[in-house]
Amino acid sequence: MSRTAFIVGGRGFVGSHAVRAFLAKGWRVHVFGPEMATDLLADVAGRFDETDGSVEDAAAMAEAMTRAQSDVVLSFAAFASGSGGLARSGEVDVDRAFDINVTGLRRTFDAALEAGVGRVIWSSSTTLYGPADLYDEPVSESAPARPRIVYGLTKALGEQVSLFYRDRHGLETVAVRLPLVFGPGLWYSGAAGKLMVMLRNAKPGGRVTLNAPDVPVDLMYVTDCAEALEQIAALRHAPPERLNINGFTTTFEEVARAAERVVPGFGVEVVSDAPPILYPLISTALADESLGFSPRFDLMAAVRDLIETEGAGVA
Repeated sequence: MSRTAFIVGGRGFVGSHAVRAFLAKGWRVHVFGPEMATDLLADVAGRFDETDGSVEDAAAMAEAMTRAQSDVVLSFAAFASGSGGLARSGEVDVDRAFDINVTGLRRTFDAALEAGVGRVIWSSSTTLYGPADLYDEPVSESAPARPRIVYGLTKALGEQVSLFYRDRHGLETVAVRLPLVFGPGLWYSGAAGKLMVMLRNAKPGGRVTLNAPDVPVDLMYVTDCAEALEQIAALRHAPPERLNINGFTTTFEEVARAAERVVPGFGVEVVSDAPPILYPLISTALADESLGFSPRFDLMAAVRDLIETEGAGVA
């Protein structure tokens, strides 16, 4: 008998890819959340059930989880204001960021308990770490959270809520600390958005200027991210309470050169642009040990797939 994944925020960027990953592995999927301006699930329409709703309504979530006979809950709910990105949105409206990212997460845990769901996997972020000079790299999950942006702060607080529900209620909560994630369907701006603009404009004879930091960064292709989350959901044993996951470590310069190799005649000028915060590189040793997860997409494979999917095309 197939299991049911209840995916909160399943119409968002990472959430929509999670829907596909779970369907590909034979799960039943129930999507919960608001309508989105762009339909990122048009290609799998009719293959999942859905309830329109908000993480601000725990009772509605619990009722939908119960009706769906959910085996696991995944939550990607996060406050976004326009296309500015999650980090920028948190700075623009702190109250709403706390309402959705922290209180909404608590309500999701309450709904799972009410519905009798034993495992909740949710998207945390490596932005809860502070500046790189505070840490010995690569940083593990035991490193202290020292966020410098509101979005990172909400994730750090969310992890405390997550641990509380583990310790007090025995709920298997899993905070998955995502690095910079990019791939098809990314609709908001920010660091990953800059990469997407460059890759979407890759064509023979094209010229693009990329203003980006001249430092190594952790990047993950969204397909790999979704598949890692499915593996966590499918674990027979209890997952760790928090996990760093990553695809590969690279630089924006290397991404640009990869795009030029994929599309002959395409040129990218990379202009060094100091980041507001230089985040530390992460260790994935715990995820490697507990999941045995191996990303399918290295830098070249990710760039090629993205350009073939959404780019201007190769001549």
